[in-house]
Amino acid sequence: MAKPVLITDSSSCIPPDLARTHAIRIVPILLHIGGDEYRDGVDLEPAALYEALERGLPVKSAAPSPLDYLEAVEEAGDRPAVIVTPASEFTRMHHHALLAAELAGRGVTVVDSRAAAAAHGLVVLAAAEAAGTAVDDVVAAAEEASWRAELVACLESLDHLRQSGHVPAVALELASGLGVRPVFRMRRGTAERVALPRSEHAALSRIAREWRAGGGPDASSSAVFHAGRPERARALCEELGMSPTLITEFSAAMAVHTGPGVTGVAWLRKPNIEPEL
Repeated sequence: MAKPVLITDSSSCIPPDLARTHAIRIVPILLHIGGDEYRDGVDLEPAALYEALERGLPVKSAAPSPLDYLEAVEEAGDRPAVIVTPASEFTRMHHHALLAAELAGRGVTVVDSRAAAAAHGLVVLAAAEAAGTAVDDVVAAAEEASWRAELVACLESLDHLRQSGHVPAVALELASGLGVRPVFRMRRGTAERVALPRSEHAALSRIAREWRAGGGPDASSSAVFHAGRPERARALCEELGMSPTLITEFSAAMAVHTGPGVTGVAWLRKPNIEPEL
């Protein structure tokens, strides 16, 4: 019996060659730059997005629609499908995937990875590497990995958060004046600020500290990611004192909200090891 088809979205930061190796179908997030529409990871490279942001062009993203997911399911033919989405708290992709499963009218299972970005990608890869070929095996692997997924990263600047209007302008002006590089954590469907370091080195050191406290050195898999800053990703690897399972580019669809320069690490804690609080 063949394994079910595994479907996810382009925010997972899974490189195309790795997706092909594991036969993972990547549904692209749509990006609108000026009056043009692009598919994340298909006909738009991250560098082109960063250039558009620098030029001040209007940029926005749109989650895959239920019909986009349904198309990926139908391409699987008669094989059952498992769709793994980012945490439902962060995006409507989980809701759209559930609608697609209902429209398909056949064996489609939707799993919430409880994660985002590269941590979401590690959950998808864990599902792809599941032992056994039954849908239940793949779903169980994804759900188990979702409880072990961790991500800590830092922003390069607050400019794009300012443009989003989600953070009070006064707070952003104060933080920008101090030159902070916010460090944040994503875990089990939540996002929280960890620290406000005032230098790149301090930010990377704080990421490494959180990684160690969260079981990073013993992780079953890990990924260092960056948005157009490969040299910073290498510096983070040095801070961590390890070679990650994967070094990957941050999804352009995610960088719409953060801007270039995001750098971080995602990992799957070993089973039965809880992070330090």
